[in-house]
Amino acid sequence: MATKNILIQGLFVLLFAICITHSAKTIYDSSNFPQHNHKLIESNYTPRGEEYTLGNLTVYETQNRSARRVLIHIYDILGLSTNIRQVADSIAELHDFRVVIPRIFREEYWNESNFPPANLSEVDIWVEENASWDKVAKFDILNIINTFQTRDNISEFAIFGMCYGGFMSTMAATEIPEIKAAGLVHPSYVTDEYADGVKAPMYLLPTSTDADFLPFYEVLKTKFGDNCGHRRITDMVHGFAGAGGDFTDPLTVQRVEEVIDILGVFFNKNLNNN
Repeated sequence: MATKNILIQGLFVLLFAICITHSAKTIYDSSNFPQHNHKLIESNYTPRGEEYTLGNLTVYETQNRSARRVLIHIYDILGLSTNIRQVADSIAELHDFRVVIPRIFREEYWNESNFPPANLSEVDIWVEENASWDKVAKFDILNIINTFQTRDNISEFAIFGMCYGGFMSTMAATEIPEIKAAGLVHPSYVTDEYADGVKAPMYLLPTSTDADFLPFYEVLKTKFGDNCGHRRITDMVHGFAGAGGDFTDPLTVQRVEEVIDILGVFFNKNLNNN
């Protein structure tokens, strides 16, 4: 009887492992990524979208205007860089989304010569003054959602962000019910206690120099199962996919392209394509 129980337990463990492997494949396995006929990331890139205003907010929107799903892309503290727009353009083109980047900072960007910041407390003060969640970012995101709902009859919205944008994406997934999924790329300010309040699936993409997001991810899994995901990019450092990233470096380019495909697969999984 004891041997039988051990065999049954062993079979259960094996089946559990197979289920975990299968569920993880949906998001982790690169075989799910589309095949690209050309390199996605260019070192000398010209953005393809355009800027326009929504009331007091200027936004950049990618070329793909026929898609019925909108991703809101929140940049890092260095603002609307060419790198940020290239990532947005690539996700829109390859994965069939409209991607909108709000100029949340307006024209008040962090001084690039002081990056990485020598004094993190100065960044905290600067963000609070220029682009805090309660005073600025939340209203800008709601402005975008309301515009696309009323103007274009779109109901599928998700968000992703880098650094500061990761925290804004976390808050949006917590407080704005229209947000159906969120991606965090080398996020800042996001700590474990925020996980309990999150109301939409998330994909977490920290780097070797970011905090440990596995406890956060464990909470997400209890809520959303395999609709969420986590991958620590161990050979990259904070900021590699944003304004401060070196898009002339082959390994950085490879990892940025992986981020584009991981997020594309993730958002396709969690948003309807009506």
